[in-house]
Amino acid sequence: MDVFWIPFLATLMVLHQTMSASDTTEVIGVLGRFVTFRSHNTDKSAAFWNFGNEPILVVGFEDPPQPVFSKDKFQTRFAVSEKGRVLTISQLRMEDAGTYSVIIDGKRSTFTLQVFRELAEPTVTCEAQNCSDGSCSFSLRCSAPGAGLGNVSYSWRVRDQPRDGDSVVLRVNESSLEELEPLTCMARNPVSSRSITVTTPGVLCSGESWGQVGNSGMG
Repeated sequence: MDVFWIPFLATLMVLHQTMSASDTTEVIGVLGRFVTFRSHNTDKSAAFWNFGNEPILVVGFEDPPQPVFSKDKFQTRFAVSEKGRVLTISQLRMEDAGTYSVIIDGKRSTFTLQVFRELAEPTVTCEAQNCSDGSCSFSLRCSAPGAGLGNVSYSWRVRDQPRDGDSVVLRVNESSLEELEPLTCMARNPVSSRSITVTTPGVLCSGESWGQVGNSGMG
């Protein structure tokens, strides 16, 4: 351990006993992008940034800031600005999720980071079909593949009108498969949204080629 970190860690122990409580800010990040934590503390004192119980860096109240990192692994993707009051993490990874804090003159600001992947294009499959006497009922399932997506919600619409609320499965009853209008499924997670339109839902359940897709993103 660098000689600098011995007094630094001792200082952190003292600060932990004397620092005032603060609210926690929830922050959502996108895998591969960047995220910024901002302290509004204006005291002209050094800033101590931590990830959980692990120190990241210390930086004096100066411009430009000259951070001293606890470990080499933090130097490549972590940077400070505004005299140490702002911490930016670039090229976000899933393992960056967790609790970050900055201590300035005994006052702590805390940030809880969640990291999610952006959604890929969803897929629609025919889950079940039953046709008799010229009438058909069937179920369509919409799903967005991948891990680290967080809570994914689904909704369906015909043209611009919502259909059957929010559900991963849409149940349809029609007198004729050929009469069905195009159906659109929208998948959303905390950082993105993607949609796909089934131009001929009846043909989908017949196992033939189909489809026209459209995508949209959320910042």
